[in-house]
Amino acid sequence: MTTPTNSYLVDGRLSDVLALIQVLALSSKTRRSEEGLVTELQGKPASAASWVEVGSQHREFFRVKPAAGQKRAHVSLIARNVQDPLESDDGDAQRPLLSSETTAKLMELAVDLHAKQVQRSEAWKTVLIPIVIAVLAAIASISAAFISVKLKAP
Repeated sequence: MTTPTNSYLVDGRLSDVLALIQVLALSSKTRRSEEGLVTELQGKPASAASWVEVGSQHREFFRVKPAAGQKRAHVSLIARNVQDPLESDDGDAQRPLLSSETTAKLMELAVDLHAKQVQRSEAWKTVLIPIVIAVLAAIASISAAFISVKLKAP
């Protein structure tokens, strides 16, 4: 299972998160079940067994309500859920769609989080490679000193 510190490093995860953000931000439905997401996104996610699992692993964007009794588990976008509901023509209270600017900002944030996790996962290269090179250079210098001493000895 992935942790919040490496959840974007799973292959295909960024595209799944971006797709989920778009569907939940721009659809008339505020929350979606697994079946609804599979239908809307025309398939299962590439990076997890289910869309609910993707939402569960990215609590920075999504709220997941687990299945309870007859009700199925569903995923919603936190940014949309915190908006005040508006009354629709039929009297139901619905949360408004997110603006394209807000949706773009959420998607940009997901891309930034992905980039930071990739950068952090590769940071060891900037430390380890110079250390290995320094150790090899030291070994070569010591070996050269021993060889030159051996060759000069009568």
